[in-house]
Amino acid sequence: MLPMMNPFPPDALESNRQGQLARAQREAFTRLLRLRNRSALGAAGVALVVAVLIVFFGPHSLAPVWRIAIVGSALGLAVSLILRTVSGGDAALSRDLQRGRVKSLAGPVAKDHEPALDVNSTSIYILNVGDQRFTIAPLAFEAAPATGHVRLYYLPASRKVVNLERLSDAPLTPGGTVQRPIEEAIVGSWRNSFANATFSSNGRVTASVRGRRTTGRWSVDGAGRLHADIAGHAGTAQASVLGAELRITLGGKGFTLTRQQ
Repeated sequence: MLPMMNPFPPDALESNRQGQLARAQREAFTRLLRLRNRSALGAAGVALVVAVLIVFFGPHSLAPVWRIAIVGSALGLAVSLILRTVSGGDAALSRDLQRGRVKSLAGPVAKDHEPALDVNSTSIYILNVGDQRFTIAPLAFEAAPATGHVRLYYLPASRKVVNLERLSDAPLTPGGTVQRPIEEAIVGSWRNSFANATFSSNGRVTASVRGRRTTGRWSVDGAGRLHADIAGHAGTAQASVLGAELRITLGGKGFTLTRQQ
């Protein structure tokens, strides 16, 4: 369950800009925390029922060692869930709600996702702002812009995103300096542990990946996407520059390069 139908409520922006949760946001996250606690208690009840059924009604063919293992696991799960609920459930979110403080971060935005490690093959949705990474709900992922510069508002302990606003054409970095357009900021040489690339102001790019050197052309479209044609292979990626780091997201995978002096 999402705290709000609108993941980035405009009527809460004024409070968030002042570093505080709006009343509606606090109430929504409080309901979410209570729902999680009820779900945890429900799961604990199921685990206890399983333990009782195995003890009193388990099949006689079940070996004693397996009976003990199943009952012990069920009881252990039930106790851990009950203790978690009694102690406040999501401790980080509980602390955030008690303090009511909101932090903000400004910078270029990029969206990413990766498969979750579960049997349902679901995805984890990620929003990169500047040099920081946030896991967000699918609805917030859809509502967030794919490119440009934004200011993100989040809870400091749980890092839950509470709001987002687009910045003007001359956005600010977290340090308060003007962020240059990507087509200007990307010019130069960049490197990481397995690749390096040089973007020239005349639209030429030279890259080397694991020792293989290629050349081609590059450009940035009106939506801020990076287009590069290297050795006859054209590609489109999300790119952002923050300080001395260039982050490129291509095909759901992101990597970072550092500017060379």
